[in-house]
Amino acid sequence: MGAIMNQPDLRQRFIKPSMDPQKLQHFLSVYDTGSFSRAASNNNVSQQAVSKSVAKLEETLAVRLFERGAFGAEPTQFGHALARRAKVITAESRLAAAEISALRGADKGYVRIGLGWSFLTRIAPMVINRFSEKQPGVTLSITSGDTRSLYEKLLRGEVEFVASAPPTDLEIDNAIETAEMFEDRDVIMMRRDHPLASKADVTLEDLSSQTWLLSMQLQMQWQRICNVFLAAGLSPPAKYVDMDSVILAKSTLLQSDAVMLLAKELLATEEERAQYHIIEKTEFPIARTAYFAIRRNSVLQPAAQSLKNELVAACRTVIGMNQLRGITVAEKP
Repeated sequence: MGAIMNQPDLRQRFIKPSMDPQKLQHFLSVYDTGSFSRAASNNNVSQQAVSKSVAKLEETLAVRLFERGAFGAEPTQFGHALARRAKVITAESRLAAAEISALRGADKGYVRIGLGWSFLTRIAPMVINRFSEKQPGVTLSITSGDTRSLYEKLLRGEVEFVASAPPTDLEIDNAIETAEMFEDRDVIMMRRDHPLASKADVTLEDLSSQTWLLSMQLQMQWQRICNVFLAAGLSPPAKYVDMDSVILAKSTLLQSDAVMLLAKELLATEEERAQYHIIEKTEFPIARTAYFAIRRNSVLQPAAQSLKNELVAACRTVIGMNQLRGITVAEKP
């Protein structure tokens, strides 16, 4: 027993390594871009500085994180493992600094969130108005886009939480924790005076000859559309335009004979809805679940928690109490 007690504490082997958040940020930049030079440019430092940061991490961990070659930096299995943890570390350190700054009065507060397209037209304006009225000293920043890019920002700590309706085939990182909010169902939209708008019964054959607007980021949705036509013995639409902008899609619908599967929540007012012809009962049962997402085991700062409460309250108003699912409003800290 005495011989064992004289040995160094074996736990130190695992808890001793200490990794500088800045070095981790340089490492993640190389990991995300696959290039030391691009990572240097993104961080406004020299390539030598990035190389030194990665080399120091490799020395500390006693492993090689990247294989350097003519085609860039390829992460090793150790690099992939570190990236998963590094994203959490850098995210939490960034948010911790912001929260402490607010607590000591250095600023009045800042909170940044990510919202998917389904939240932008009716829910987001209500959230902004209510939150700004109750928290006038807090700066609110909202970024929008597809769920995949928003979740990447969440993992990097660039946003505190994300509310969106991801495609059903999106693989969600284990470091992200989600809670269901409501079901987001798509309908067929076209301009009010579209040639098909006057037809009492629009058939699949009618729709197969139309130009469709879609986002290839939602590949499963497009595959389902094609499968519906194929099951009916029809060829899928041969004419389509790939676009990721909801604003562009809505404008194109109003100025062309194109059609699109789109969520009704993207039409902000009754006046806007009146500009479109909507077909709700179709052979395309495209539905997605809207989720509230945070980093697993992460705690929202007070301003972000208040913002979450306003988001849930706005969803209750817009979507309806009966349609809102498991997410709840937390008690004020």
